[in-house]
Amino acid sequence: MTRDTDPADDDKTSADTDTAPADADTTRRRLLQAAAGATVAGAASTAGCLGVTTPANVAAQYEVSGNVAHFVGPGWLADNRESAVVLDARPAERFRVERIYGSRRVPFDAITSRVSTDDGEVPDIDAIAAAFGDIGVSPDDDVLVYGASVGSRVTRTAFALAAVGHAGDIRVLNGGLSGWNGRLGTGSRSAPTPTDYEPDPATETWVTRDWLAERVGTFNGDGPGLVDTRVPEAYLGSPGSDALDPDHDRHGHLPGALNVHWVGNVAGNRMTEPGRLVQLYEVDAEIDRSDTVVVYGDENVNPTSTWLTLRAIGFEDVRLYDGGFGEWANVDGDRGRYPVETATSVVIETEGSVGGDDSSGDFSCTG
Repeated sequence: MTRDTDPADDDKTSADTDTAPADADTTRRRLLQAAAGATVAGAASTAGCLGVTTPANVAAQYEVSGNVAHFVGPGWLADNRESAVVLDARPAERFRVERIYGSRRVPFDAITSRVSTDDGEVPDIDAIAAAFGDIGVSPDDDVLVYGASVGSRVTRTAFALAAVGHAGDIRVLNGGLSGWNGRLGTGSRSAPTPTDYEPDPATETWVTRDWLAERVGTFNGDGPGLVDTRVPEAYLGSPGSDALDPDHDRHGHLPGALNVHWVGNVAGNRMTEPGRLVQLYEVDAEIDRSDTVVVYGDENVNPTSTWLTLRAIGFEDVRLYDGGFGEWANVDGDRGRYPVETATSVVIETEGSVGGDDSSGDFSCTG
């Protein structure tokens, strides 16, 4: 990778920018990048047999094939870097240290904001739209979101764009920053020119507390599918478990919900292999891709991983309960309308991990 300070960077110091001399190791890295050549796949096929892992070799791990929506590999970004708006969903301190050159940092608190209605909490569309406008995103822009991996900060950003009715394409970088072998920026960066983002709320992307209350007793039966994305201990309301939120008045899950922990969607820095995801949700969990599916967690960030994953593998109507179990468990008034269950449960076992160093970059000459 080459590291550059963005033209708009300010407050640059030797600690903020990459000023290392072009020593032998640096030169070798640059030569290896140049040797990666025109195609990622071609470079990977030769570099591995030489016992060398090139930037292109690493990037090749994160390419996305098959009929998968939303998730794209580094090759897509390399081809569309000039036309796509790139959003960094990581915390500010990590953004300043290193980022994809020219990317804009997502104001994360704003895009998770909610507003109360008579039916329950819903995304604060005006605040979310204003936040995207503040970083210069327009409704028609094609947007790519990345983070350290494909974790829930990234998927929450994708959901927020969908919720305000974003007209441009919304994509997520498989592999996150780890898979990017192009230009990098460092240091502080002045804000881009704000735009006036006029939202067109996509109310079909979320449901409310009362929408769910009207369907209690039908989930994963005659009515929509309902997926609890929390760890099994929280779903089961296991007494004494550290997974239970001490601020909740009640523990357990919404009646009829089945449990598929959201981490099963992620394998380190990348999305889980699509065939395994189809097995997990359609075969193991027996969810119908043609039916409405609602996902929820304690809050409104982690379950967006399942929201985007299901959409990516072809589920037609996936919605988020933005209020989350925190709202449901602590509702005021007639709690009989908003029951919590522990006696009946369906836990689908998952395997997954989020982030961390990827150590599988070496190409095998035996295939």
